[in-house]
Amino acid sequence: MIAQSERQGRRLSTAGWIALTLGAGGIGFAYGTASAWATWGIFAANALLVVAGIWAVLRGRMHLTPVLTSIQGLPADERIVVFLRSFKDDAGFSRVAARRWFRLLFTFMLPTPAHLRTEEDQVGRAFAPFGRMVALGSTTDRLPHLGAQRHYASDGTWWNEVVAALDRSALVVLAAGAGRNLGREVGELVRRDDPTRLVLLAVRDHDQYTRFRAALEGEFPKGLPDYPPKRIRHRLLRGRYVRAAIWFDRDWTPHWEMLDGRFPLLGVARRTQRALPRALQPVYRRAGVPARLKPRTRRPWAVKVSVLVIATFWLAPLTLPLLLAGLVLAVGDILPPEVPDLSRGLDPGALLSLYTSWPLLLWLLVVAVCGYRLWRGGPYAVMISRIQGVFFPVLLLAAVLGKLPAPGRVLFVAFVLLLLIVLSMPVAALLLVRRDVRDWVDSRL
Repeated sequence: MIAQSERQGRRLSTAGWIALTLGAGGIGFAYGTASAWATWGIFAANALLVVAGIWAVLRGRMHLTPVLTSIQGLPADERIVVFLRSFKDDAGFSRVAARRWFRLLFTFMLPTPAHLRTEEDQVGRAFAPFGRMVALGSTTDRLPHLGAQRHYASDGTWWNEVVAALDRSALVVLAAGAGRNLGREVGELVRRDDPTRLVLLAVRDHDQYTRFRAALEGEFPKGLPDYPPKRIRHRLLRGRYVRAAIWFDRDWTPHWEMLDGRFPLLGVARRTQRALPRALQPVYRRAGVPARLKPRTRRPWAVKVSVLVIATFWLAPLTLPLLLAGLVLAVGDILPPEVPDLSRGLDPGALLSLYTSWPLLLWLLVVAVCGYRLWRGGPYAVMISRIQGVFFPVLLLAAVLGKLPAPGRVLFVAFVLLLLIVLSMPVAALLLVRRDVRDWVDSRL
């Protein structure tokens, strides 16, 4: 019995991202407290907030992910990828990078949408050029797993759904596992004698693939390859749950491709999604499909507004020297002759050198690059903007108001904070946690 609630899903997803933002940014306050116990207490509370936010986001997506009423009822012209696996592997395919112990040690870094993508979802995104990935769901599910869109068939109809899906599939992805129905599905695939549309995934560990090979190798006309010896590169850069992929020539000759990353830290959140197209280039070329699809979601208006207000926030202070010079010139024109003219001390050359100095040019370059990445939907740029939008105004307000005298505090709050901080960065942060923005960022991964 699948019990989804769209309202609950949206609430959980929004609350989760807010909790992630507050928790990741709040950990920074822990290191400024006077007491060691207070430091660890704040750290633990915010880490718990991050973990709760991860759970809420994933749970909300499970409420919102579509469930198919029938695979046979899909549009006739739609390309699909059939995902076959043992239901026992659903838990492994549901793993996300944000829950790994190494990632949780750095909870001050807000997880991006890529860190919240399950292994199964990454497999679906890697094979998205072949079509929408569909699968049968376990009757024990209460909410669908994230990844392939599932249809929940009865014991009497599930095989008809599998056959109908295989008849029209552009690609079949089979996870090597142990299941009472997996052998029947393998036999049907071999009987159809179309190995160019089959990709076999070695998942979990060496032992699971060895058991699968021992049980079903005889079904494949030319057998299956051995699991290669574990090298240091494979130990350090291996995939998370999906460890390797096997593709076949037209005569069923198998080819083993280990899924290891090129660098240990770069792209760790999307390692499976990136490694599959790189390892299976012959499969993509043979099918005539690109290794990556262009985003189909248009840039939301909230992103455009956020880029504008954030750029205003960081670049507006650069106009202060010009405004000050203009104020001195204006005041000098209206002052009586006996008052010293401050405009005589202005040096246009010094003002020009200020705006052409390398620190200022470097700062402009940093702002431009960050703005461009935010415009393009870069997950880390969006992450940083969310945290800054929540915590930077609070820190700046406390620092400035603590140094200024009482009259200066009033002027600062009224004319600078209100316009440049209270109205810009928090507004940008709120815009960037909108669901259409999160979906747009996800579509670009």
